[in-house]
Amino acid sequence: MTASFEVHEIEEVLALMEQWSIAEVHLQVEDATLDLVRAPLTPLAELTPLQAVAAAPSVEEPIAEPVIIRAPVVGLFHLARKGFPQGAPHVGDQVQAGQVIGNIELMHVPTALVSPVSGTIEAMLADDGVGVEYDQPLVAIRPFEEVSEDEAGMLPPPSH
Repeated sequence: MTASFEVHEIEEVLALMEQWSIAEVHLQVEDATLDLVRAPLTPLAELTPLQAVAAAPSVEEPIAEPVIIRAPVVGLFHLARKGFPQGAPHVGDQVQAGQVIGNIELMHVPTALVSPVSGTIEAMLADDGVGVEYDQPLVAIRPFEEVSEDEAGMLPPPSH
């Protein structure tokens, strides 16, 4: 009679090899032989960029939901006039976290609207110069994809 290994038995051995970081296993049961060798894992940091892309698992990254900037007070909404290519923020403009994108004026006292994230303006939800209510959505910003400090050095700066 010829002995053989069942698929579920091989899977169990592979799981144990992974769990215990075992590189090689040699099994012999009667006349059946099974040799399993795990390839050494190379940290992604030691790979060339092309090898790292090939080795990285292809997992779909969730698309970041837009961040909605809401009115912190009641008043007149005014767009910022500095720091934007068209003189005021528009859909498609890039903003940095902490950048003033507008203000709400109440009794001649402005309250700054500051972007909480770096990203791209996806929608202007209120017009310049209109009265707004407390907690009213004003601007939608799609955050930039987060990158490590190492990767950030490889990306060109955002255009303004």
